This record gives sequence, structure tokens and C-alpha cells, in this order.
Amino acid sequence: MIKGKWVNNKSDKLVIVFQSAGRIPDEIMDKILLNQISREEVAPYHQKYNWYKVTAYKNVDYLFLEDYFSNSYGWYMVDSGKNIIAELDQGLTQFIEDNNYKVVTTFGSSKGGTGALLYGLLNPKINNVFSLVPQVHSIKYIEKHMKRYKSLFFPTPDPQFEQYLDNIFFEPDLYKSENCYNTTIYLYTGLEDEQFNETVQLSQFLKSKVKGNNMIINTSSKRHTPLVMDNLDFIFNTLNAITMKQKVSEKKLIKLGSGLSLLKDS
Repeated sequence: MIKGKWVNNKSDKLVIVFQSAGRIPDEIMDKILLNQISREEVAPYHQKYNWYKVTAYKNVDYLFLEDYFSNSYGWYMVDSGKNIIAELDQGLTQFIEDNNYKVVTTFGSSKGGTGALLYGLLNPKINNVFSLVPQVHSIKYIEKHMKRYKSLFFPTPDPQFEQYLDNIFFEPDLYKSENCYNTTIYLYTGLEDEQFNETVQLSQFLKSKVKGNNMIINTSSKRHTPLVMDNLDFIFNTLNAITMKQKVSEKKLIKLGSGLSLLKDS
């Protein structure tokens, strides 16, 4: 169930990096849809790990986790119509326990931000989450941007299951075990991100459910991808600070109050 690349620096701290979409070109997605390409031929596209430059920080270990489900992606939630959340969560727990990690941080952007947030809330072994421009409502995103490929994720339409996944961050059963009470959340988004309002709503919803709840809002007019790619130094430094339990500090960061900051970006 766990597939990816492990960078072992002999640390007791681990960053699990969840991959964003875009690993697979549209022409390959079309071949997957038409069953004209094998899983073995698709596999190398998943091994083009984004965020690999973060490994320049040698004080922690890294697990670059692949989302190789539904023969393409599965948002770390679904594999050809099957709910894989519990199975993947168990795999992460086993990996963390087998390697005796004491501090675990999940990290990712877009689809990866969704995965990082989900398992950070679900898994009691995970301490911190740094989620960038996540798709809070993932099925809404698929319907808008990947509807052509939706049958890969859901070969048989299942409206009830799809609605559950789309609203998973607001579902009571995600919080019933109270696993997230020891988790500190950092959400990064921007005023013009497609799911900005949904991310703000989720941040408000999480206030009473997690140990720490922090939101960083980019004040520029940039949209989804530039919000991330134009601020790599800030993101790398913030991830390292979160992992090392240091104060998040940045000259462009304006703190408005408890858990809320603005990032001044041109």
C-alpha cells in the first residue's frame, strides 16, 4: 500500500510528502482511460517526486508518498471506487512505528495538501500538518477539472460515496477517535485560490478539534499554482521550522492574531 521514496537521514523526525497532480501528462491520462497503457509504463510518472528539493534540509527523514491509485491518482482516498483510507492510514502507522519516528509532519500542495491534511487529522502518530492550497472538496475539483477521467476514480457512479469524500473534512467520523487533538495544523492559501472560501471555512471548523490551528493567507491576486511556486523559500523555511518545533518567522509575514497571518506577496 505504501509506495514512494524514503530518504533516510537517520533522524527521529519524518516529513511525509504527499504528491500533487500533474505527474501524469494528459496524453498518458487518455491512454489510461482507454486501457492502452500498462501500470508498469505509468509507474515512472509517479516517481517524478515534487518537493524533492526540500531534502536539502538534512536534519529530518522524508517519505515521498505516491498516489498511484485508480491507475492514475486517487487523492489518497479512492482506488477504482474502493475506499482505501483506512488501509493507507494503517500502512503509514506501520512505517512510522517500524522506524521509531518521534515527530511526524505531513506536507503537500493541492492534491498533496488534501492528503497531508486528511492523514494528519486521522493518524495519531502524526503531529504536524503543513497543507498548501488544498482541495477541501476534492470531488468538486475533479468534476470541474478532471471530469473526463472521473470514471477512473469511480468506475460505477456512487453519489453517496462521492458526497462523503467531497465533504470528508466536515464528516463527524473523521474526528470521533479524537486522534487530531494532538495535531497542529498550518493551512496556506490565497485570496484568489479556487477553494479559498472553503479553506477558511475548514479552518474555522477545526478550531475546537486540533491542538493548534494556524492559517496563512497570501494577499496577492495570484491563483493556485503561483501562490505556491512563487514562494518556495518561504514554504521550505516554514516547513523546516514546523518540523523542528521552531517559531515560524518571515519578514513578509504579518501576524493578525492567534493563528492568523498574512503573507505579503507582490
